[in-house]
Amino acid sequence: MAKMENGRVEALRGIITREIEKNPHNRELLNAFQPLLIERMRLLKDVKLKKVDLAAIDKTRFLSGVPLIRQQDLLSPDDPWEETAGRLIPALKEGFPGIREDMDRLQSGSEKLSGLVREYRNAFPDHAEEAIERWALDLQMGVQGISLLLRHLTRIFLERRMQAVDEKIKGLEWKKGYCPVCGAFPTIALIEEKITRRWLHCSRCGHDWLFSRVICPCCENEAQQGMDFFYVETRVQESAFACEKCNRYLITLNRISDLHDHDLDVSAIGLAHMDVIMQGRGFVPMTACEWNTF
Repeated sequence: MAKMENGRVEALRGIITREIEKNPHNRELLNAFQPLLIERMRLLKDVKLKKVDLAAIDKTRFLSGVPLIRQQDLLSPDDPWEETAGRLIPALKEGFPGIREDMDRLQSGSEKLSGLVREYRNAFPDHAEEAIERWALDLQMGVQGISLLLRHLTRIFLERRMQAVDEKIKGLEWKKGYCPVCGAFPTIALIEEKITRRWLHCSRCGHDWLFSRVICPCCENEAQQGMDFFYVETRVQESAFACEKCNRYLITLNRISDLHDHDLDVSAIGLAHMDVIMQGRGFVPMTACEWNTF
């Protein structure tokens, strides 16, 4: 088992190394996230959660566009919030030295951490950011560190539950541009090499789903006028889909082969320069996350 885990970790390290080779200008960002991504991978295997009630999934509501998170609580007060945070915090401090002092304070004050995660869970997803801002002000800490910690805690629990329901929803048609599991908009899209289908990837829960290539995931605009792809020089595999109707963009990998393993979160971080370019053009990301907010 340990050998298998080490193999997964080494595979992820290899993916990050290849991404740095392709986009050396984002080396610092990728290296900062590496300890966090590796520890998150380990925790996904180790964390024990209460099972999802599959019988509670209403297929009719799902087919009409109601994601699972609006049908049942995907974050439980019984989840190991503090224990999991205790394992994530050292990785955060390693990758992001600037938030080390804040993370030390959270580690040393269990009541602070307990209150923080409790209010965040109760506020999620609609008012999660407001809860983070209130706690950052109350604890006199930076928003960035608290947000990083809570986003990745949430990702671990949501991804484990997403894996549990994946088979249940795989055969059901989903026509929305937001995630069928957690309701978030995608951070990156992938267009396959051979079939040229477009997959959308959710960084909040890790789910991937198929979506039309000719419709804007954010506003569902179908008019080709006002929708475009932006490229950098000759790097045609890396682009950004943009819609002038809603003023949103989506980083996109085009016709990616399956010769190498890939991780769409790593790819999104490695293409942060595209976020800079698109935001410089006045577009807004379909969903804000820790590597595309400047």
